[in-house]
Amino acid sequence: MIRVCIDTAATVTRAGFAAVLGGSAGIVIVDSPRLADVVLSDHHPDAPLELGAAPVVVLSDEPLTGRLIQWGVRAVLPDHAQPEQIIAALYAAVAGLVSAPVEASASIVHGGESEASVEALTPRELEAFEMLAEGLSNKQIAAKLNVSEHTAKFHVNQILGKLNAGTRTEAVMRGLRLGILKV
Repeated sequence: MIRVCIDTAATVTRAGFAAVLGGSAGIVIVDSPRLADVVLSDHHPDAPLELGAAPVVVLSDEPLTGRLIQWGVRAVLPDHAQPEQIIAALYAAVAGLVSAPVEASASIVHGGESEASVEALTPRELEAFEMLAEGLSNKQIAAKLNVSEHTAKFHVNQILGKLNAGTRTEAVMRGLRLGILKV
């Protein structure tokens, strides 16, 4: 069972959201965001959510951005989203997942760049990338990964190539913007 707070200024919108959710098994509508597991809203937050605040699912035609994800938004669905999509996004948000409808997923933007424009890093490259972001040299990365320095250099070059970065710093900055690296 999840508790959902409806955050909207319009009475008609609130009634519509309540009608969509009211008949759903496992969903209880609460009046306060502090009592909620997730918030359903018709607008983006103006600032980051407080630590421990319930995640937000927004119905809007605005795209989901990296900034909104950092601020606690876990889904942005189109105004015409089906009830099943809304309910699935609410459950996903409570589970700690970010979701978007398939037709909008290609437009999820992180700092003006699309993850779709970046070739996926392998799990080993991701490990090396995290170490690269910590400022480790190729020799230090090699020691931590228990590989040769040549192999570590190969991983770093693959990372730079896949991120279209000319330097290690540029790769780290791009990785942060794209959400590949976490601060």
